[in-house]
Amino acid sequence: MEELRSENDYLKDELDELRAEMEEMRDSYLEEDVYQLQELRRELDRANKNCRILQYRLRKAEQKSLKVAETGQVDGELIRSLEQDLKVAKDVSVRLHHELETVEEKRAKAEDENEALRQQMIEVEISKQALQNELERLKEVIRKCTGISPLGLIMRKLGLRMSHYHCGLK
Repeated sequence: MEELRSENDYLKDELDELRAEMEEMRDSYLEEDVYQLQELRRELDRANKNCRILQYRLRKAEQKSLKVAETGQVDGELIRSLEQDLKVAKDVSVRLHHELETVEEKRAKAEDENEALRQQMIEVEISKQALQNELERLKEVIRKCTGISPLGLIMRKLGLRMSHYHCGLK
């Protein structure tokens, strides 16, 4: 009986812990929801403010449009502003066109130089291979004629013997 009471108390404690965890999770979830709701309200306020600004600008533009339609006169300041914008756009266009031409010329020159260097590399590689083949052929001729390797022949010409080199290795 005592064992059942002990187990019952243990299970009650476990149940209390689970309830506490559930309440903590619920509180955490509610806090997150409150934070998200506040963030959404801030975004809504920003959107409303932007909407009011755009509505104001639209009304001003409509008023200008009506004024132009009624009087047939175009706002001089607007024309000057547009003319200035057009002049700046033309200047920028001309400058960019000249820069583009310069860059295009440099690119073409670099491509030509690159192609010339490629050709030189090919020629050097061919020459290198031809010299390598000639060297191998000469080594073979020397070996056949003398029965000595080209290195041995060079050492003999210099008056050196392999024994001279073995002395330092002992």
